[in-house]
Amino acid sequence: MNDSSQHCLVLPDIHQNIDWAEAVLQKEAPAADRIVVLGDYFDTKVEAAADVAQTCLYLSQLEKRYDAPFTFLVGNHDLPYLYDLHHQRRPDASDWNPYFNGAYKPYLSESIQGHLAPQFLRKLEPFAFAQGWILSHAGLHPRHLASPDSAGLQALYDALKPQVLRLPSDKPQALAAVGAARGGTDAHGGIVWQDWFKEFEDALPWPQIVGHTLIPEPNQKGRSWDLDTKNGSYGILRGGELEIRSHPKE
Repeated sequence: MNDSSQHCLVLPDIHQNIDWAEAVLQKEAPAADRIVVLGDYFDTKVEAAADVAQTCLYLSQLEKRYDAPFTFLVGNHDLPYLYDLHHQRRPDASDWNPYFNGAYKPYLSESIQGHLAPQFLRKLEPFAFAQGWILSHAGLHPRHLASPDSAGLQALYDALKPQVLRLPSDKPQALAAVGAARGGTDAHGGIVWQDWFKEFEDALPWPQIVGHTLIPEPNQKGRSWDLDTKNGSYGILRGGELEIRSHPKE
């Protein structure tokens, strides 16, 4: 989890809108020495979104096309498809997918399995640390840390990383718990499911950058930010300071 970046580009939820991602990358990637994508690669949110096969191929080729190293985080919309991939589940499987969400379409899993490169899957992360900030899909709640210090953060990462690489049938709470704000029964949402308005707390030693909760404009809680404006905003971390930018105009 060590980070030496001086100019980190942060891309929130893509949701198959690869034209948006490409527009941002063409503008910002040449100056970046690290690029962090906050997850939710699948399940479309806009009409301009690509299909699943195109999205998989695009994601699989990014590191070959841009010089800055990528950190790919996992989002709640990715988990059911990853579970199908990890366990070779067919679309007509009769057993329950424990990572199900309302947008999940089982028939898409075959396309994801056929087009998403193994090297991309190996790089998926539960969360990242950059310039004194925690970056994750939905935010890290204090209850999921054994201790609010760097040792506790590292221990959580060490526990979640292998689970992201092969999702267990018994859903890890720190990763994928679903709280009441999102229709679940858990006390607090996990790092890919936490609701920004009703669950997120800016209560850790580090500020956080998240996506997940869709908002019309970037929203701040304490020192932390939600950037998920349906492909309208992204962030630049430079010298530990966050600059929020809007979608590059054509």
